[in-house]
Amino acid sequence: MTKSKTVVVATHRRSGTHWTIDALRNNSPDVSETFLTLERASSHHDSPLPLPEFRGRLQTLEGRVLVKVHDLPAATFWKRDEERAFALSVLRESPVIYVHRDGRDVMVSLYFYMQSFDADVKKQSFSDFIRSESKLDGIDSGMSRPAYWAHHARVWRQQPNVLLVSYEALEERYETTVRDMAAFLGIGLRRSLRRIDLPGKSGTPSLVGRALWKLGHRQRRLSSAVQPRRGSSGDWRNHFNDNDLAFFMAEAGDQMQPLK
Repeated sequence: MTKSKTVVVATHRRSGTHWTIDALRNNSPDVSETFLTLERASSHHDSPLPLPEFRGRLQTLEGRVLVKVHDLPAATFWKRDEERAFALSVLRESPVIYVHRDGRDVMVSLYFYMQSFDADVKKQSFSDFIRSESKLDGIDSGMSRPAYWAHHARVWRQQPNVLLVSYEALEERYETTVRDMAAFLGIGLRRSLRRIDLPGKSGTPSLVGRALWKLGHRQRRLSSAVQPRRGSSGDWRNHFNDNDLAFFMAEAGDQMQPLK
């Protein structure tokens, strides 16, 4: 069986996507420094990459190419037949690292992240935010935000050739987790592993770095995260009241234990 050139890093938003990507591209000589976002292969993405160009980049990049995705395995984000067929081929033919995080911490991180650009969310309390419908990427899910988080985790866990990696493991057992990912992918690691943490203000990319990022050049650096929020695991306790917690567990509690 031919080893896939692509490696899918799948996550619900605000779950450690870039931390995982940076851990691999900074610690394995077999992984390309440049990663790609699969949703950009859709013509209705905010910053689309035409399909021929996307394919071209995959062909010319050296090493295993990390392809991040937030959508579900059914690839409902892609509307045009050719684009959706391409996305499905990548998702089905690549090994997948699914990065998950305590859903309560995800809700807190997502709330503050979306407040930075969504006028409606800016007006919402946290309690109202978690009870509103998840409409990421303009797609109506018909579910509350916690319910969609649980659905996302449930569906990805059922896929073949998936390694589950937790945000908490990256915090607490970084080197062991990186070695587990490398073993799953069959890639080599550098002799001395470099811990890549989410940046504070000192880790903010330069103007040149941001320009290169927009052009698709993901240069190796401490972190590629966009507008990171340095919330540690368990930060949800500072934002959930008792009613919020009861609502979350009713909507998503079935996925909390399986992801431990």
